[in-house]
Amino acid sequence: MQERNHDSFFDEKGAEGEAQQRLMDMIEKQGTSGVKQFRKGARVSGTVARVGKDFVFIDIGAKNEAIMKRGELLGDDGNVAVGPGDEVQGYLVSDEQGELVLSRSLEGYQAGIGELREAAKQKVPVQGKVTGINKGGLTVKIMGHRAFCPASQVEIKYVKDLNGYFGKSLTFVISRIAEGGRNIVLSRIPLLEEDLEKALDALTADAESRTIHTGRITRIAPYGLFVDLGAVEGLAHISEVSWERVEKLEDEYSVGDEVKCVVLGVEKKDPLRDSKVSLSVRQAKGDPWLDVEQKFQVGSRVEGEVTRLADFGAFVRLVPGVEGLVHISEMSWARRVRHPRDVVQVGQQVTVTVLSVDPNKREIGLSLKDVEGDPWKDLPRTMPVGSIVKGTVASQARYGYFVDLREGVTGLLVHGNIASDRKDAIKVGDTVDVGIDSIDMDQRRIGLSLGMKEKAEAEDRAKDYIREKTSGREKGPSGSMSEFGQALKDALRERKEEQ
Repeated sequence: MQERNHDSFFDEKGAEGEAQQRLMDMIEKQGTSGVKQFRKGARVSGTVARVGKDFVFIDIGAKNEAIMKRGELLGDDGNVAVGPGDEVQGYLVSDEQGELVLSRSLEGYQAGIGELREAAKQKVPVQGKVTGINKGGLTVKIMGHRAFCPASQVEIKYVKDLNGYFGKSLTFVISRIAEGGRNIVLSRIPLLEEDLEKALDALTADAESRTIHTGRITRIAPYGLFVDLGAVEGLAHISEVSWERVEKLEDEYSVGDEVKCVVLGVEKKDPLRDSKVSLSVRQAKGDPWLDVEQKFQVGSRVEGEVTRLADFGAFVRLVPGVEGLVHISEMSWARRVRHPRDVVQVGQQVTVTVLSVDPNKREIGLSLKDVEGDPWKDLPRTMPVGSIVKGTVASQARYGYFVDLREGVTGLLVHGNIASDRKDAIKVGDTVDVGIDSIDMDQRRIGLSLGMKEKAEAEDRAKDYIREKTSGREKGPSGSMSEFGQALKDALRERKEEQ
């Protein structure tokens, strides 16, 4: 047995002492397990544990509580705006001797190149203040160093004017450090993309529900409108801007205008910032074709404005977003229309009759001539076959003449139906008495004759004359023909004298 005054006496470890040491090691190990490790410059979040006289103590999951100056958490009324349990975010600016100091800003924090390289490696967000603007991007002072953020890395969406960023404090990640820290390149894209996927997923859901969004026009291109929705920018193609035909978007919209739109679809790409969001401005206004069958019933007369002309007809706006077509064949009863400009002009107000409505094809057939009434409708009654009517020789053709009988009604006078003594006397523009030989209502054709009825009547009178002269005595063939011819001439001469 050793003496108590022997030095090795106190070095002895019994079974009880070893167990106690293992227990202490276990407590220390458990006390440090699950403790988060932070690097200076890192952005962290935590929960307010208590509010002191000079500092607010924040639990960020580290071994010790972090502190932040009260002055950084004051509200508009000058009092501390947070209390126990509230969430607070800040940047770790110091961890000397286990004391974790947070700040809302890193502007005053001076970091070494090593810390910057570590922040770049770990993609730790750092805060910087924009001190200059140039054509290529932003000049930024970050953690005591001069850095540069290219224009393409400032926002996910297109930014035409960077001047609005001057003097602002923004959060960046360091994408490159070169030349010993003299060339530091920054980007905001990785930070913005963290929330971008959530925003795109939300917009995808909105596309299914046709949720209406309010955005602001950022750019106008020949093919559509770029609209800022906040988190992302979408494109409303020119075909989805209006239910009406739009030639130049600049005539209807300006940059900065507020518009309502719905999301048609989201096309995710890699990288996410290249994703495409398709919008529709017109569908946010409601489809004007949904109730066209109730508004424009077949046979009804409506007012409209001629919006454009084509070789085959004229388009007429009935209400905003709804156009109908007056085919060239439905423009006039009175004449053959070679081009719609001969009847109507763009911008002209017209009254039309609705011929057909097809909401599925988005087509409405209209008529101008039906408004005037069909001049052929009562023709068999007003110009019966066998009657003599006045007409005007409108034009000459190889096989005869076209004669206008009334507005919208033209008949054909073929050469074979013209009396021989009248053929050389007809001129375009002459007023003539023509006979109605035939009427075809289905084909809208009228057969005419000129002088044929008079000739027939003269022949009948000649026959009667000969019959009277020769009654009671015989006559030879040659004599009778000679007498008939003379009688016919006399009858025709008398007819002319009467006219």
